[in-house]
Amino acid sequence: MKYAHGRRLSKNAVDAVRFVAKVGAMSRETWYELFSHGTLRWRQMQLQHLIDRKVFKHHTSKHGHDAVVIDTFGIELIKSMKWQHVHSIYPHFIEHDETVGAGLWKLEKSGLCQKWMTESEMKIQKSASFRLDIQEGGFKYPDAVFKLQGTQAAPIVAIEYERTAKTNWRYNKAIRAYSEAYDFGFIFFVVENDAIEKTIQRAMKYIGDGRLNSRIGFVSIEGWKMNPASTELRGLKLGQSLEELASKI
Repeated sequence: MKYAHGRRLSKNAVDAVRFVAKVGAMSRETWYELFSHGTLRWRQMQLQHLIDRKVFKHHTSKHGHDAVVIDTFGIELIKSMKWQHVHSIYPHFIEHDETVGAGLWKLEKSGLCQKWMTESEMKIQKSASFRLDIQEGGFKYPDAVFKLQGTQAAPIVAIEYERTAKTNWRYNKAIRAYSEAYDFGFIFFVVENDAIEKTIQRAMKYIGDGRLNSRIGFVSIEGWKMNPASTELRGLKLGQSLEELASKI
């Protein structure tokens, strides 16, 4: 797609629009890491150029002003590509949702991820496939899902990013929901610390579904941010990283 004056958008700009369409916002740090090149000043100028051209605009909340969301020309691009786009997310969700999305973007670029959807995308599409029944609490979606590209199979993987610990009751309900869900080949918990991982493991023991031991794995937040394809994947005997797991399925 081209600007009004005829200049074509760069591939990096189009990629960034697709990312924001899926996630709902993009911080400057993510722009610098995933979508821009050159010196810091040049990267800043590139982003400002896209803001000036109404591809992006600053988040409307003063608390999210360091992040950008889709503007009018960005929406035109999304429509021309026949993509869907999610609503702008609240500032206090940006770090969580962006962390999930950035890791999946890296997996896509590594060739391990065929296709991915964020929770916001599943909600806007009202997807019935990936809904988790939380019993008296209604239903929820995973933070994201993706197709893991194996050698012979492409199972659906659910991603849950746990930044802060929840109650045992909450985790028991979540693990029970995954025990009763058959859409997911694997469930990966990205955890902020060991204590959260141990709490989830206790919930797995409480639910007592032995099948979950071959489906649930754990990834540290540091590894997810650095290199989700090769970082240590704990809890699964089939593979100690996503790369190894993909080579065996």
